[in-house]
Amino acid sequence: MAGISRRKFLIATGWVAGGATVLYTLRNKAISVAPTVIFPDAESGAAWLQIRPDGVCRMFFARMDMGQNANTGLAQIVAEELNLNVQDIEGVTPSTSDVTPIAVTAGSMSLTAFSRPTAIAAATLRESMRARAAIKLGIPGSDILDDAGGFQTTDGRKLKYADLVDQTNLMVEFDDSKPAPNLYTFDATRDKKQVGHDVTPLDIRALVTGGAVYTADVPMQNLLFGRAIQPPVRNARIGKLDTTGVSDTKGFVKLVQQDEFVGVVCKTPSAVDAAMAKISVTWDLQQPINQQEIDRLVDVDAEMALGDLEHILLDEAHRKDVDWAIDLRFDVQTQTHAAQEPRAAIARFNDVDNEGETDHALEIWTGTQDPFGIKRFASMDTGLSENDVVVHPQRLGGGFGGREHYEVERDAVRLARAVKQTVKVQWTRQDEFTASRSRPASAHRVRIATDDAGNLSDWWYGYITGHVVFARERLPDWLLPVARLAEDMGVVKGALSPYSVPHQRVEYKDVDLPIDLGVWRSLNGAPAIFAIESAMDELAQQKNIDPVEFKIAQMDGGQPRLQNCLQLVAALSAKRSLPKGAGYGRGFACGIYDKRCYVAVSADIHIDHETQKINVLHMSCVQDVGMAVNPGQLRAQIESNLAWSVGMALLESFEVGDNTIQSANFDNYSIARMADMPSLDIEIVDQPNIPPAGAGEVALVAGPPAIANAIRAASGFRALSLPISFKDVV
Repeated sequence: MAGISRRKFLIATGWVAGGATVLYTLRNKAISVAPTVIFPDAESGAAWLQIRPDGVCRMFFARMDMGQNANTGLAQIVAEELNLNVQDIEGVTPSTSDVTPIAVTAGSMSLTAFSRPTAIAAATLRESMRARAAIKLGIPGSDILDDAGGFQTTDGRKLKYADLVDQTNLMVEFDDSKPAPNLYTFDATRDKKQVGHDVTPLDIRALVTGGAVYTADVPMQNLLFGRAIQPPVRNARIGKLDTTGVSDTKGFVKLVQQDEFVGVVCKTPSAVDAAMAKISVTWDLQQPINQQEIDRLVDVDAEMALGDLEHILLDEAHRKDVDWAIDLRFDVQTQTHAAQEPRAAIARFNDVDNEGETDHALEIWTGTQDPFGIKRFASMDTGLSENDVVVHPQRLGGGFGGREHYEVERDAVRLARAVKQTVKVQWTRQDEFTASRSRPASAHRVRIATDDAGNLSDWWYGYITGHVVFARERLPDWLLPVARLAEDMGVVKGALSPYSVPHQRVEYKDVDLPIDLGVWRSLNGAPAIFAIESAMDELAQQKNIDPVEFKIAQMDGGQPRLQNCLQLVAALSAKRSLPKGAGYGRGFACGIYDKRCYVAVSADIHIDHETQKINVLHMSCVQDVGMAVNPGQLRAQIESNLAWSVGMALLESFEVGDNTIQSANFDNYSIARMADMPSLDIEIVDQPNIPPAGAGEVALVAGPPAIANAIRAASGFRALSLPISFKDVV
């Protein structure tokens, strides 16, 4: 946006066409290579709102939607501040040229980071309209009272927002040197009309009626189709390439090769399939791709036997030579995203009019969690300036951390540039499995000792996993080794337990596995808390103490919100009787995600010897979300996490071998289906005085250990590795 004022910028994008707009901008700057990390705080943020001449409130959506419906929650906040109904808000997903850079949609941070800045922006617009009303009526602002969709005076006159705006452009710029206006959203004494209520997602009609919401639905003229060969791992190099007969394919346009990049462009999708089938590639690998190599690299026992692990997260009066009551190793499997929508991207190069301000040399349509990251990477890939690239974000059919990277977009950009026409690239299901970044396998050694009173005295937790945030191609090759000297924020998630222990040590090592790794729902939080909660449950079982009572006692009052969740979930599960007889068990687990999200889960299971299956019958979940902006959507997010918990505990396993990715579709990568789903009871702890804490990936950290602990209660079998099969138990 260099060289263009904010006012001129808004007019150029068509945003200001009469009416009143509040402009509330960021003072921060984005990191140039890594994912977009700009998050607003209480005094600076990015939120764009407009009252149009017809009185409609138009809102730029700050989040990329992949099913979490965070934008609806933010719209509820806008509606609360402006005294509107949320359904009266017109939501727009902005392109990267419509707004200043905003953060990647990830980490369950949408409501946590954007709720207050959004409220301030909306309240600023409300108060500017109140001031206009006072001027128009010639009365003090104190005589202008709130009313639905506008104001009323103390003598009963009413003014709608439409009465206060016209076809002229009025810019209202937030002055952060002055105190923020009163925020209705965070006023605990206010009887809220929008926040805290179930609201239907704003774009749900198009979604359920087959509307054009995904990248593959975008209408485009003169469109060609393409696809690129996906290597089994990104650092692979082409050893041998055979393209014999590709050019003979009916509908073939061009074969494109650029270093290790090989792709085709054709006139139809079926021609792409036929052309790709004729390409044969042999890859040279830097590491063998097989499970044995992964197991070797994450062998936590071998590494700890050599001495300290690479990173020390916590060291408080650590003692190595004590009598360990628990000394267990837990192994957690590799999992991939398995998104329901194979990703797609469309790229178009334009002839730019140097006198224009809205034309761009390159346009990209894609479902991404980080449109500004895609913009930067496309700029670096093509040599164009960032101002010459615009990304038009579309809805995602599943993201979970896997769509932060420049991948299918790269394919579309390179192929479109090669043929000088618009190209759509649609990944196949196999591409989605092969090229998607997985959550790494990990191994965890947990040692716990107790004192004479039975309380925790010593805690020694070491683990090895693959890189997460510092995965390949996340940063330039020269920068990665330096970055990896620091803590990987994805690898450290969940590693510190909530329990009070006088002598503690937590250490880890992250390694480069022979498969592509990256962010996956909850990052390392779910694997780490599986190990911690399983070990604590085993200690309680060995002491013949109720696990819930034991865990609460060992928090020693230090985690009141987590303790409350655990107590509530115990009471919630007690309302449902566990069937009598062999093979039935109930287990509990709890956890804290990212130091702000608190959750506890119970699971009822049955080990069915007749069908030789482990069935999860019922799960209860209590989650402390801070302020519950939209309880219905929170429940939906918790439900999805519990479904994923069943998959992590019992089903999902990413298979590799013979130097390739063997899990290439749902026929050999199992996810939870309807028949696997338990009944659910969900209780949300709503704390209006605490900002929203996030929910998108929280319950997943407690669900798998709750299932494992239920299996232990039912059978005496302690699951030390995931996924757990019937054969393991018997």
